[in-house]
Amino acid sequence: MPRRRITQADVAAMAGVSQATVSFVLNDSNPSGVRISEETRQRVLDAIRITGYSANPAAQRLAGGLTQILGVFTYEATFPQGGRDFYGPFLVGIEHAAEKLGVDILLFTSARVEDGRRRLTREGWQRLGVADGCLLLGQQEDRGELQHLLDTNYPFVFIGKRGSDGGRLPYVGVDYATATSRQVERLAALGHTRIGYVGPRGTDQPTLDRVEGYRLTMKQRGLTARFVELDDVAAAATEIGDQRFTAIVVAPENSPEELADALEHRGLRVPVDVSVLLLGQPHRPRPGGRRWSGFSIPREEMGARALYLLSRLVTADAGQAGSRAAAQVPDDELRQLLECVDVDGATLAPCPPEPTGSHDRTEPA
Repeated sequence: MPRRRITQADVAAMAGVSQATVSFVLNDSNPSGVRISEETRQRVLDAIRITGYSANPAAQRLAGGLTQILGVFTYEATFPQGGRDFYGPFLVGIEHAAEKLGVDILLFTSARVEDGRRRLTREGWQRLGVADGCLLLGQQEDRGELQHLLDTNYPFVFIGKRGSDGGRLPYVGVDYATATSRQVERLAALGHTRIGYVGPRGTDQPTLDRVEGYRLTMKQRGLTARFVELDDVAAAATEIGDQRFTAIVVAPENSPEELADALEHRGLRVPVDVSVLLLGQPHRPRPGGRRWSGFSIPREEMGARALYLLSRLVTADAGQAGSRAAAQVPDDELRQLLECVDVDGATLAPCPPEPTGSHDRTEPA
């Protein structure tokens, strides 16, 4: 037979006190006019230990207490699939921060992934109430859901830079624009003037920031920005004259190993003939593959910093009503951008000399 759930009434009976006293001890509170002696408090704690009582998290939150549980919700499937482990480093950082804070992490996975995206709607809102606050991450977020969380003053932090009406959305992201700008400068310092951008032109924030960093730096350098599709890179690199690329910056999700293979199939060596810098490290590195130059994204630090920020918002929410909670955290901490770290790698070289004629670039038979 299943064991009956121990209740506060059971703890109160064993300790010889009222249920209200048990609740006050659990929440570590002393309401005005109520005095709980150390002896009584210890009796309650002993009864909790002996009975193995565990408070109902949802009920405890409804009563105004904190569960010491922080949630994690991802808009895409979380665990590695086909060798891809994009979320893994985030979760490692979150776990390390949780250990230091002394809180538990609850991963919300019950919402089904449909068309590559999860939704918080319907039962999702109630499930979030089990946790004191929640971390959100993923590329396929629903802006309406984020606005709902803001409007209801539920503590949350997005991992990754995000915009919102009035700039109220708290996040911990990375400065893709500055990091991308540095890669263009690295190439320009080695004499490259024909630098192409390879990657999607989507509307997600990381893509927008990368494109902005590339476009602005090329303009400041007096160079022409040129965007090229992945399938056209090898052909563009073998053109003659001013149209030929000598370097490209590449969004890492665009299979850089296959791209380099296509270049070498046309007789172009990386980096002797074409330098390649990745705007982030590969999602699926090839075993024994190239050591890519570019920058890396501090995913573990992002996860840890996001959890620390969420903990501060939860603490502020417990002591302040509604929208005043975020006011306890300075603006520069509510919206944090971390620096990416440049990687030397082995795919960056000085600009090659101009070919003397079209015979210098021939495709293999």
